[in-house]
Amino acid sequence: MNTKTTILIADDHPIFLKGLKEVIESEPGYEVIFEAKNGQEALAIARTRHPMVTILDIDMPEMNGLQAAEELIKIIPDANVILLTMHKAKDTFLRALDVGVAGYVLKENAVVDIIQAIEAVMTGNSYISPEMSSFLLSQRRAASNNPGVNELLTTLTPSEMKILKMVGSYKSTKAIADELFISEKTVSNHRMNILKKLNLNGKNSLLRFAIEHR
Repeated sequence: MNTKTTILIADDHPIFLKGLKEVIESEPGYEVIFEAKNGQEALAIARTRHPMVTILDIDMPEMNGLQAAEELIKIIPDANVILLTMHKAKDTFLRALDVGVAGYVLKENAVVDIIQAIEAVMTGNSYISPEMSSFLLSQRRAASNNPGVNELLTTLTPSEMKILKMVGSYKSTKAIADELFISEKTVSNHRMNILKKLNLNGKNSLLRFAIEHR
C-alpha cells in the first residue's frame, strides 16, 4: 500500500519542473505522480485523479494557475493547493486567499520553501514564503485609516486581539496554542468568535483580514 503523499506539479518550464520534482522527491514521504504543462491540463488531472497536493505555477498558458486553482477548489473544496509565483503582487496574493489557496511560494525560494509548504497544507495550515510576508508587511494598510475596522476591532477581547495578531504572523492553530499554553480547541473557539465579530466568511478570510490590518 502506498502511504506517500501524492503530488501534482504544473509548470510550463520543463527545467524548473524537473528540478522541483527532484527537490520534492528527495523527501521520503513525497511522490510526484502527475506533471502538467499548463493550467487546463493540471485542472483536468487534479479533478479526476485527486492528488493530495496540487502545486501550480501562476503564469501558465491556456489557463493560469490562479484560475486553475479557483476552478479546482470549486469542484473539490478541500483540495490542498500551493501556488508558485515570480511576482510579489499583493492583489494576486489576496485573490489567492479568497479562492482558498493554502500555500503561496515565491519561485526564487521554491527549492527552500516547497517542502515546508507541503508539510503545512497537509496538516491543514497555510504557508506563505517569508519574503512574501516581508513584502506584505511593507505594503500593509494601517487599520487606523479605516474607522469601520477600528469599530469592529473594539468588540474583540484582549485574548482575541492577541490571537488575531498571531494569525497575521501566519501562525497555525497549534503554534498559537503552544505559545499561549492553551488547547487547540480553545484557539479554534477564539477564531470562530473573531470571525463572527468581524463579520468574516470563507476559508482564509481571517488570515486575509489579519494580514491587511495588522
